[in-house]
Amino acid sequence: MKRIKNANLYYLLSAFCLLVTSSACLEKEDGCRDVAATNFAADAEVDCEDDCCNYPSITLEIEHAAGDTVLRYGDTIEFDNKSIYFLETSFYINGISLTGIDQNLTINDEITLTDRNGNKNLTVDDVEVISRDIPNFSYDIGSFRGEGNFETLNFQLGLTSIQAATNPATVPTSHPLSPSDGLFELPDSNYVFTRLRLVNVNNNDTLQYNIHTSVNINLPYVVGIERSFDHTIPLKVDYLKWIEGINFADDPQVTTQTIVNNLSNALSIRE
Repeated sequence: MKRIKNANLYYLLSAFCLLVTSSACLEKEDGCRDVAATNFAADAEVDCEDDCCNYPSITLEIEHAAGDTVLRYGDTIEFDNKSIYFLETSFYINGISLTGIDQNLTINDEITLTDRNGNKNLTVDDVEVISRDIPNFSYDIGSFRGEGNFETLNFQLGLTSIQAATNPATVPTSHPLSPSDGLFELPDSNYVFTRLRLVNVNNNDTLQYNIHTSVNINLPYVVGIERSFDHTIPLKVDYLKWIEGINFADDPQVTTQTIVNNLSNALSIRE
């Protein structure tokens, strides 16, 4: 009898070990199961923890130009018997989207912004400050989910009401709305949406135009976007069109309005 009991115990232990081993072998593989993600795992059986999916991004590549010529630092622009060169050109851009016949593609990233009254607002995190003072003319706008054929690029030069009301001290220092990277001015405690600072070579005057008006831009942009692939938008800023019709003898408010009116013609898709 004692041998039988020992034999039964042996078989029970063997069965238990086999069960444990089988369970380990049958453990399901986890991973990103969203086909729109760049790290989609076709063999994953369960979703990964902590939202491990990575999504494709939209990048803006900016070319600063005067007509058909690339505009470099120190270049003098000749127009209407006037000569100027730029010391600073900076502007905010937000609200980037692509529109097709029956679909839209927008940025999915979000951020909570705290305004100057302490109120918190959840909003799309797609704002960037474009500047000739930054050596890198490539800007990562944010991630998106989607695919298809599109016909129009839409964006806003300036800031939304939520972005413009942000307390810059509450955002990360690397964010475009921070006082170190952005266009927040004191003592007015307001964001400048667009800033042009230039030298009138004819009389050596330095002129600065701070603009607080947002301008909506819609550009023809026929493009096909594949699922889970990054996309780069080639954008051109033509400073000749931007300053067209400016008379430095005019009242500064008149000149500022001319700059605002020219913005929609100054931007185009780079060919």
